[in-house]
Amino acid sequence: MPDDKDPSMESFISANKEINVDQIMSAIQKRIQEKKDAGVIRQIEVDEIVDMELLPLPDFLEVPNVYEPHLYPTQPDAPPKKEFHPLEITFEIEEGPGFRGFIKKIFIKIRKVIFPLVRFMTRPIYNELKQFSGDRYNDNAYKTFKNTEEIENYKQVVMQSKEYIKLLHNALNNLIVESSKLKIDHELQKTKIKVLEDKIEFLENRERAIEKKIFPQPDST
Repeated sequence: MPDDKDPSMESFISANKEINVDQIMSAIQKRIQEKKDAGVIRQIEVDEIVDMELLPLPDFLEVPNVYEPHLYPTQPDAPPKKEFHPLEITFEIEEGPGFRGFIKKIFIKIRKVIFPLVRFMTRPIYNELKQFSGDRYNDNAYKTFKNTEEIENYKQVVMQSKEYIKLLHNALNNLIVESSKLKIDHELQKTKIKVLEDKIEFLENRERAIEKKIFPQPDST
């Protein structure tokens, strides 16, 4: 075997002195050229492989961890929210055609004359209704204010609980990933122990065979 080897290749590939690296690289280049001549690969693909950045091998214990928002998923197909539609009030038309319309016009004029008297006579009832409406409004406003405070407190508790749930979910997810890694490592250690047991058994059998040859059993005679 020739001993002169490319120093650049020696710095990149460390091999035994009996292995001819140049011969191996020449065979590889010859094989690549045959593939290029056959049209299987192109020069641009070879250049991409040559210029490719070398990355470290991934850890075999790395378990893919894909997080999906199971707790708070987004719903793209959710129905749109309902819009607020205020109540529309329609008033009755007082005027009209014909004899009924003529009578209505007369009563409208009479009502304009006696309406101040009607308002004066019904003012106590109006004040009572006004006071009743104000009391009911204040009562409802106070209850709404109290409910708003409770809702804000519940909202704060819900938001804190949401964050705690996220933390617990991520912690549990990480524990599952780490447990999977430990399981893989455990199986690998079991495999190594089994290989060591086989090797020890082989060495014990070999040792017994050597002992039988070196220390033969004495003849019974």
